[in-house]
Amino acid sequence: MANSIVALRAYRDGLHLIIRPHLSITEVEAAIQQEMSRMNRPLIGASVQIDLKCPTLKEEEIAYLRSKLQETYNLTVRSIESVDEQQAPPIAAAPTTHTISQIAEVQDSRDSEPARIVPYTIRSGQTEDFPQGSLIIYGDVNSGGEVRAGGDIVVLGALRGNAHAGTNGRLSAVVIAMELIPVQLQIGSFANRQPIGQKPRGYPEIARVGVEDVIIVEKFVKF
Repeated sequence: MANSIVALRAYRDGLHLIIRPHLSITEVEAAIQQEMSRMNRPLIGASVQIDLKCPTLKEEEIAYLRSKLQETYNLTVRSIESVDEQQAPPIAAAPTTHTISQIAEVQDSRDSEPARIVPYTIRSGQTEDFPQGSLIIYGDVNSGGEVRAGGDIVVLGALRGNAHAGTNGRLSAVVIAMELIPVQLQIGSFANRQPIGQKPRGYPEIARVGVEDVIIVEKFVKF
């Protein structure tokens, strides 16, 4: 049964908790609990934007809700926005850190596209190109090396060279690496160069196209 007060949705910029017009904070809290119970896996460590439909919550209610989401569900509130009912929602896509089939509004092509496994390191001067789908590299991509894929790129090592995911124009493509320190990163038509001397952060990272059409890099937990 659809929740008439809150909804958890996955958009290209991440998770959104949409709170519709309500009567009390108690109703909102109960509705959130109901929505979370529908998830097929926990959202531990994820971040969420709260979208408030008019009328909005009071400041003390927002503070309470932020605290409750952190303490009960281990969710981090990255921002809070007031949203007009007539405003178009952000572009829907698969979440970057969790796959939640119930809330994905667009079926991602990852389920049907082929993938190529490359069981070696891509060295300087080498290029690996797979426009038909995703690339999975069992090794590093050294500086001077390049990997290109029509879908996602997953490097089970250090990505120090160039990477271009979504060469077929798929902006929902992502780049994941155990150490994400590329010379240049491109997803679809959007490119990003890392600062010179960028050091590994010590954990896997994922790069994706954010809501403002810029490449965002964040800690990777899991799909």
